[in-house]
Amino acid sequence: MLAKFIRFTMLCFLLFSVNVYAQTITDFDKQSTVNKPYFIELYTSQGCSSCPPAETWLSAFSKQTELWDKYFPLAFHVTYWNYIGWKDPYGKHAFSQRQYDHLNAKHTGQVYTPQFVINGQEWRGWFERKLGDVLSKPQAEVGILSVNIKDNQLKAHFNNQTGNDVPLSLHLALVAAGLQTKVTRGENRNKLLEHDFTVLEHQEFEPEKQHPQSFVGEVVIESKYINSAKKLAWVAWVEQRHQPIQAVGDWLQPIVD
Repeated sequence: MLAKFIRFTMLCFLLFSVNVYAQTITDFDKQSTVNKPYFIELYTSQGCSSCPPAETWLSAFSKQTELWDKYFPLAFHVTYWNYIGWKDPYGKHAFSQRQYDHLNAKHTGQVYTPQFVINGQEWRGWFERKLGDVLSKPQAEVGILSVNIKDNQLKAHFNNQTGNDVPLSLHLALVAAGLQTKVTRGENRNKLLEHDFTVLEHQEFEPEKQHPQSFVGEVVIESKYINSAKKLAWVAWVEQRHQPIQAVGDWLQPIVD
């Protein structure tokens, strides 16, 4: 009888713990490790016939046990392929501009899709399907990032240990997994495309004037595709000179009315 009571008590404790620490779109609290993660950006488009295999490769990160700890994969859908007959529903001009910002900062040599940028540097290894040592190098200790979202307000702090005082910026993305689109025109016509780690929303926050490692601001959510996703995640990261250096993220539990 005592053993049953103990098991019941432990089960209640576990269920309570899950509820207490569950992340939601309006109640999110995460802290990173001190080491720099691998921040993997894919620039993609539903209008590009070469992009679906790259997205499939990116989707495999969902099986990584260190997802949202060591690995942060994001897919930014660009808009410059829309002219060939199919408008990518997840494409935004701001995402195309982010890709050009990497080019202008000399992080990449040109703009194309599919294009991978890892920790702010162009990576062409995917075309040979070889990671090489790009995701196995020891990552430096850069500092701890803490992010809290309550309702529509964000508070974040980065304990900068990079050794330089280059100005920081904080970025926040609402990321979707399990999206599907039946494409009827363009290079991928008659294909059912599946997407994971797709960025639906992206915001940038400047640091507080008196506290250059702290950030506050309002979280704006406008995407009409939130209910189309099987899963959502918040991902936040800090950058110096357009290069991500630390990040936090997690899958979100649905809000139960």
